[in-house]
Amino acid sequence: MSFLQRGTIYSRLILIATLPALLMGVVGFTFFTTARLDDVNRELQVTGQLIADQLAPAAEYGVISGNLSTLENLVKGALNVPHVRYVQVYDRAGNPLLRLDRSNDEEDELLVFMADITRQRIPLQSDLFLLDVPTAARDDQQRYLGQVHVGLGNAAFIERQQGILLKTLVLAALVLVATLVLAIRLAKALADPMERMGQAISQLQQGQLDTRLEVRDEHEIGHLMHNINSLATTLERAESQQQRAMQELVAAREGAESANRAKSEFLAMMSHELRTPMNGVLGMLQLLETTELNNEQSEYVHVAGESTDHLLKVINDILDFSRIERGALEIEEIPFNLPQLISSSINVFEHTAQQKGLKLVCNLTGREVCEEVVGDPTRIRQILVNLVGNALKFTEQGQIAVNASWQLTSTDELSLECEVSDTGIGIAPDRLESMFDAFQQADSSTSRRFGGTGLGLSIARTFARKMGGDLTARSHEGQGSTFVFSIPLRAKTASNSSQPHEPPVQTHGAPQPVLLVEDNPVNQMVIEGMLKQADIRVDIAATGEQALQLLCERADRYAAILMDIQLPDMDGLEACRRYHAHCNEQSWTATPCVALTASAFDVDRRDCEAAGMQDFLSKPVNRQALLHALARWMHATDHQPG
Repeated sequence: MSFLQRGTIYSRLILIATLPALLMGVVGFTFFTTARLDDVNRELQVTGQLIADQLAPAAEYGVISGNLSTLENLVKGALNVPHVRYVQVYDRAGNPLLRLDRSNDEEDELLVFMADITRQRIPLQSDLFLLDVPTAARDDQQRYLGQVHVGLGNAAFIERQQGILLKTLVLAALVLVATLVLAIRLAKALADPMERMGQAISQLQQGQLDTRLEVRDEHEIGHLMHNINSLATTLERAESQQQRAMQELVAAREGAESANRAKSEFLAMMSHELRTPMNGVLGMLQLLETTELNNEQSEYVHVAGESTDHLLKVINDILDFSRIERGALEIEEIPFNLPQLISSSINVFEHTAQQKGLKLVCNLTGREVCEEVVGDPTRIRQILVNLVGNALKFTEQGQIAVNASWQLTSTDELSLECEVSDTGIGIAPDRLESMFDAFQQADSSTSRRFGGTGLGLSIARTFARKMGGDLTARSHEGQGSTFVFSIPLRAKTASNSSQPHEPPVQTHGAPQPVLLVEDNPVNQMVIEGMLKQADIRVDIAATGEQALQLLCERADRYAAILMDIQLPDMDGLEACRRYHAHCNEQSWTATPCVALTASAFDVDRRDCEAAGMQDFLSKPVNRQALLHALARWMHATDHQPG
């Protein structure tokens, strides 16, 4: 019955309604038509045989007497009967005595009916009247006189059969048409509501949730329409709720983005506000270290410097965590010497270890040909500083051991594995992994006893994984901890080792002064003091306009520019752009410009490079870093044009 599964519901309903009626009609009409035709055929047989049977006794006298005229008159009377085409009489020997045919142009099939002509005995009350009584043996032979053949045409009967068939077909057609009309009305009554329901559902799918069906039925179809209307109402209500939820989510997202922008702006502002006074503190301490101090004063200066470094580390951790949250962390690919980096990172903790009575051990293992590598030395140094700093913080006695090894994994790649172990308080194994979550420490007493933000390990692991490695730990409470980080590095080759030669940090006796553009008096004093100790003359401009006036007087007035980014009248980026535009107009070679900023974000570095600045120093400025940056440009023989 697969044909019932094809086509529209309308056509299938019509087919289902008409097919049973059609089958029953065919069977019924076939049966009754066959019976009626059998009756007509039986009537033909009975009529023909009846005529023959009635004509045979009447022809007895003519056959016995041989009177053909009498017999002919009798036969003519039989020919007047409808449908009789001929009558033929035979004698006892089978010889034809008489044959008469009706004149008829129609040629139709004849049916022949026969009847025997026999002698009829007249019953008498006494056998005395019989003069000649034949013997019983010859009685049957004497009674047979001949036969009568009656030819009956069947054209009329065939016509009656055709009439019966025609009436039957007309009646069947009428019944079929009536059934089809009823089926169409029934299919329409069922298909129209279903079509309207289908259109309503299609409109609901297209988002027209205000679509409703007019319910005209109280039974199953009406219930289905009512359910569709209920579904549309529910969907409309759900869409309204979803729209409200989306509006709330959009508002929440905008609020979160606004809060994130406010946080970034706050961090940038706090970075500037903290680094600016720290630049003065650290700078003054560095200047103070260059003066004649007794042992007690030197100790005070050193402790103040360590405190300043610790505060700077906290600020840097917060800024790094902010970069990680924003997905703005970038990994550099620059050449550096791996053993020197590790050693210099560890050496800064020697004084602290000696003060605590701890032994600081550093073991380096690796081939000398692999010492020059390409990677991000700043991030590697931060990982080491975090791990060694934590080890010193949580170790009261014993030692801190740093074991670093590296080996080639291919022709141009090597693997660095560094292990930092201590004999400190240790960490419970069940809390070990949570230590890598931000702001997490072993317990609440740890921060009160040892201090710290709980960001160091989280940032260190993020750095390691960002560079393609990982940071893991193993520890037992009371037995110390071991932290291991491994990262892949590229071996330094001829293609990436061709770095421009940097001159040694020798700035004494510079023929031209340096222009310092700085609005903060403390920072002016600090940087001016650092440069004067290096025998570098300094001109100071407190605003961008003053700096532009000094720079635009002549092309080679200054050997270098130290430009603060945040100035009272215009930012340092705008001042640098306007200076480069003036150099382009005058065909001058622009003086190298080094940015001084309290912001430490990567986007600030890129903005400075885009404005045409050659270098970038983050406050608080280290004396050695400042002199190193100036040495690169004050001794350069070919400055980049603006």
